[in-house]
Amino acid sequence: MSCKKLNWITGVLLLSAATVLGQAKMDQYRNATPEQLVERTDLTEAQLGDIQRYFQLGLKDEQKAKTLQQLIVARYPKGSTARFVSFHTIEGAVTAQDRIARAEAFLQAFPYNEWHQHPNGQEFIYYTTYRVLGSAYFDARQFNKFLDLTTPLNFKTENELYRWNVMRAIVFKTVGADTLLNISTRMINELIQKKDDSSYIEVGVFNAARAAANASEQMDNELNTHITLLHSMGRFADAKPFFHYLSPAATYGRAELNELHLDVLQQTGDQAAVQPFLENCMKANAMTPRMLDVLKEVYTAQHKDGNYDQYLAGLKSDTEQQTLLAEVKEHLTNQEYVPFAMEDPEGHLVRSSDWGNKIVVLDFWATWCKPCIAAFPGMQMLIDKYANDPQVVVYMVGTMQSGNYKEKSEGYIRQQGYRFHLLHDNIDKATGGQDAVFRSFVPFFHSSGIPRKVILKDGVMRYTAEGYSGSPSKLADELSDAIELLKAEQ
Repeated sequence: MSCKKLNWITGVLLLSAATVLGQAKMDQYRNATPEQLVERTDLTEAQLGDIQRYFQLGLKDEQKAKTLQQLIVARYPKGSTARFVSFHTIEGAVTAQDRIARAEAFLQAFPYNEWHQHPNGQEFIYYTTYRVLGSAYFDARQFNKFLDLTTPLNFKTENELYRWNVMRAIVFKTVGADTLLNISTRMINELIQKKDDSSYIEVGVFNAARAAANASEQMDNELNTHITLLHSMGRFADAKPFFHYLSPAATYGRAELNELHLDVLQQTGDQAAVQPFLENCMKANAMTPRMLDVLKEVYTAQHKDGNYDQYLAGLKSDTEQQTLLAEVKEHLTNQEYVPFAMEDPEGHLVRSSDWGNKIVVLDFWATWCKPCIAAFPGMQMLIDKYANDPQVVVYMVGTMQSGNYKEKSEGYIRQQGYRFHLLHDNIDKATGGQDAVFRSFVPFFHSSGIPRKVILKDGVMRYTAEGYSGSPSKLADELSDAIELLKAEQ
């Protein structure tokens, strides 16, 4: 965390705390001197702290506020004001080593365990300090100190250190795989043990139920990271047990993780588990193309004359399908759009005015957009499904890119082997951005985010949705539902 960020956090917290007693109640202390206030026996440390913040933020009297703060610290050297002042010095660190030294000094002077015996609402101080110190240790490659720091922490704080440091190092490959595996394994096992410690409970933010749900979701995320690391290293047998710690929602509900799970089952020779696992993933509608291929191979090997399509349809959850259909209906619309023309890779203009009553799906994407790229397998499934349907056309529209945007889009599609009809968005003459067609639709979306799916028919935008759920099969079903609803119209 940067010092600028830390300063912002402390400023917001100071401002919030200043409102504790209210302006009117504080005005009685307007003319009192800091010395008089500290000598009074009827004022607690907490009340003196509120008055100090009133001087600083209410009266804007920095000198008076500073003097009172110094006197409070002198009278209560282990109190909340002294703790906050000591914590505040960390943001003044210029170098990583200085940051480490100041954070270590703070924790030595104000140990977490002592505060925890009499908590007073300053947990943010320790959460932030551990986050700053942990990142400094990690960046300095002081991994033993990093691990020694994380072990005593609660789930909320250790999870943040894992997410911010270990996950990023795995994604960006900034630390060797063996070193990361040692760190990740120890922390994951600790997080599994701590998950139900209720550390996310916070008045006004998370009640017990929401805290538990958040902890479960965070645990799923970190397990996903750890399993991905093990899989990338070929440690399939080591990865296998960690799937059992996933929540019910994540056990079959994450398509990319499901594909890893399938590979682990195959690599460890657990063929008997493959079909039941894939059937459960199908019920959750979280399948990738490879998973569907494997399921088809398994089924057809057992049923030479079986009806695979009927079998597959029977696996889908009726409830899930009805829920998805209801969501699709909510995104149906009826907006006329401005006709346009865009270039394809061969330099030919594709004009919307030529589409007539065809149902045309546009997927606005960019090479820099990770969710856009992640959705490509689902879009390929959709394209393959309607490949022989003359009424349906799907175009992948590269947008919002810089430089040689044509080469970027075409090169990526060619390299990945997708069979897409690609179009290039036009240059906006007013801004110079490659987003002219996309921007013409933005007023209808009230959002400029991608990936963005748009379905057109008869010169009207009939469906639109933003984002990606994470499941190729669910995305294909979503757009198929929308297409079939439009087909059924009279």
